[in-house]
Amino acid sequence: MFVGIFRKLIDSMERTWKNGLKIDNYDVKQLIGKGSYGTAYLVNHQENGKPAVLKRIRPYKKLVGNSMNYLENEMNALNDLSHPQIPALYAKGEYKGTPYFVMEWKNGKNFEQLIFGEEQSYSELESLQITAKLMNLVQWIHRKGYIHRDLRIPNILFYKNEISVVDFGLACLQEGIGSGKHKIHKDYMREKTVKSDFYAVGHFLLFLLYSSFEPSTKKEKSWEEELSLSNKTKRILRRLLQIERPYEDDNEVLNDLYAAIEFLK
Repeated sequence: MFVGIFRKLIDSMERTWKNGLKIDNYDVKQLIGKGSYGTAYLVNHQENGKPAVLKRIRPYKKLVGNSMNYLENEMNALNDLSHPQIPALYAKGEYKGTPYFVMEWKNGKNFEQLIFGEEQSYSELESLQITAKLMNLVQWIHRKGYIHRDLRIPNILFYKNEISVVDFGLACLQEGIGSGKHKIHKDYMREKTVKSDFYAVGHFLLFLLYSSFEPSTKKEKSWEEELSLSNKTKRILRRLLQIERPYEDDNEVLNDLYAAIEFLK
């Protein structure tokens, strides 16, 4: 409780960088959002006018820990991953004692905007096809030795039928398969193994599937009771969500997704 009050107090003292502020070679345009450790701004390069995203450390992180660890972790991940569907790292620096870095601006809308803002709906087949696109990118991340650990719908973008993944603030290097010990659900996404990303992909798939769901009763039910799905899709979800034997390999997930897609076609 004290930590929450302390954080709110520190956050209240955070000054938003105003439109037009010059940070080295970039002009601040607007605040995009605030995460657990960073505040993101849309900026333009002063010479070519190209848009980019600047992320700075949040004030409370400078007081309660080594702030540069957060920035360095994300910068290292972006630099090492080097993929057209992942933001490229442009620059890093410090402004009035506040460390920051600048990365590529990715076109597209995130699935939180698409589902809840624009009320987009996806069929079972479309949901599986989109999830397969995401899994191909997740496979790349894993092959590079990283875990994203924050594959939520605000961090997954869709543009011209392609997926992009952003916000690598919680990304880390892999630590093997995992202990196999029972964990409560909220901890699954923070495990430093591929299974944490698979668990998040399962929730992403559920969001897509629920986008076309129309409840017939106010009674709360499980997804297995509410959603009318093929057995193949149900089994994929049960394994991603670690209800049944969890997936331990990207290829295994992709093979099952493609098999379900072909079945529905």
